[in-house]
Amino acid sequence: MATTHPMPAYNVIQRSPNFSPAFGSKCILLAATFLLALASIAYELLLGQTLSAFLGDTVLRYSVTIGLYMFAMGIGAFLAAGPLRAPFAALLRVEIALSVLGGGAIIFLFWFSSLGMPLGVFSMIAHGMIIVIGIFTGFEIPLLMELYQSSGPQRTERDSGHIVLGVDYGGAFAGALLFAFFFYPHAGLVATAFLVGLVNSTVAIMLVLWHAAEVRYKTASFVKAAAPFALVFGCAAAGLYYQQSIADALIDAYFLLP
Repeated sequence: MATTHPMPAYNVIQRSPNFSPAFGSKCILLAATFLLALASIAYELLLGQTLSAFLGDTVLRYSVTIGLYMFAMGIGAFLAAGPLRAPFAALLRVEIALSVLGGGAIIFLFWFSSLGMPLGVFSMIAHGMIIVIGIFTGFEIPLLMELYQSSGPQRTERDSGHIVLGVDYGGAFAGALLFAFFFYPHAGLVATAFLVGLVNSTVAIMLVLWHAAEVRYKTASFVKAAAPFALVFGCAAAGLYYQQSIADALIDAYFLLP
């Protein structure tokens, strides 16, 4: 009588569409999309709240901040055609820029204000930061769409587009709610900036780990890719730990202005 051998577990996994490597990659990319959208909207709300504190007229500051942010996102999306040729490398550069600019936005604004510059110049610099962060955020969606579409079998390009956009909008909504009900009232501006910087850098490290598993990075290549984000993560973690001292120093510098 012939004996039958059980099918190896890895064969079951490979044959099951619910546990395919492509399915796992798509889940990772959608989780990254959600968290990056959360971080991006939180950066803009941080800037809007900080500008309203410096310049007054909260409704005007929030309206201009969100309007400029959306406009700049459109510019970023238009400019993303070139980076799409190497989407993962481009996304890493975008996340480095957003982690530093977004996470450090509050400190940069307090530092600029402490220089005693005219309000008009300060306002131009602050709104320039909004535009730059918006442009980098606009880069994210086309790059994430390209990575999502190339991560496995996909029915059409349109399918990948609406899935990524839907998750992105959900992340932005979650970020707005978190800022209004948790970050700002319970953590404050400075701690929120460092918290969101931690989220941004953590997602970037997660993407590096995912890509390393996909393409089988050598150790040196992995360290080179992950090191900048590990540095940003360490700075954000240290800033969060000392956030009360940093906040006190920033407020003291603000009230010492002539």
